[in-house]
Amino acid sequence: MANFPVCKAIYCYLPDDGTDKRLLAELREKFGVTSAGSSACRGIGALAEVKTKQGKLPESELVKILFITCAEEQAKDIFDFIFWFAEVDKPGRGVVWQQRITSCTPYELPTDVADEETGA
Repeated sequence: MANFPVCKAIYCYLPDDGTDKRLLAELREKFGVTSAGSSACRGIGALAEVKTKQGKLPESELVKILFITCAEEQAKDIFDFIFWFAEVDKPGRGVVWQQRITSCTPYELPTDVADEETGA
């Protein structure tokens, strides 16, 4: 049986304010993270003050979900970095969590290829 590395998946819900893109760039620069991305979705803050009629859902807002896979040895440092960089300790700034995944395949990007232009 093959011996696969133990990995962690880290997820983070963030406000739609560009933090996800800045965070992905910092994770690549500081930790060499190349297995990550973000996606837009709709969300409702659990602690947000909501005034709705009984039986009705509050208005949702656009949020970003960030997802990362990394080696188990890097997970604590990456998790802590995300928590402080994204200011998840402040109300309304999101949530971050991690879980163990059974295996992953690490890879490295070629060094002789230029970064893409984001157009942003």
